[in-house]
Amino acid sequence: MEHAGTDYWVWVGNELYDTERDTVARVRSDVIFFDSERMLIESEPGPFQFRARATTGDGRVFTLFQNGFTVGCLDADCDGRKYTLRRTSVWRKERHIVDSEGDIVAHVRPLISGRVEVHPGPAWEDLPLIDAVFLSWGCVLVDSPVRRPRI
Repeated sequence: MEHAGTDYWVWVGNELYDTERDTVARVRSDVIFFDSERMLIESEPGPFQFRARATTGDGRVFTLFQNGFTVGCLDADCDGRKYTLRRTSVWRKERHIVDSEGDIVAHVRPLISGRVEVHPGPAWEDLPLIDAVFLSWGCVLVDSPVRRPRI
């Protein structure tokens, strides 16, 4: 994934920015827009089960779902690429995004302000851009303390 000069990304409301304050992605009416991609997002943030699904214009499917009684650990399938999004502590909402090889590709940190930071992990270069955008938005949906406006 291209991230030269990017220390981290941050979701501010429905906009994802890099450290230069350039827009990486945005969400409008349950559609994620970035580069030439568009992903329709469906999510179920119910009290007992969290689930999110995105479908691209060419039919690729991305899912993120809770694999236990709590949202402490989420599993993801991004068009066949598997990830686990595990909270770093039972006391915090921060998560490591780990690929199928067990490598940390990113660290996601929700802030009290509602902003959600996405920091590169040791295997950041192995994370496709589309996966990074979808997975980080999933973290916003499940972990952000501030409700996002629906535009």
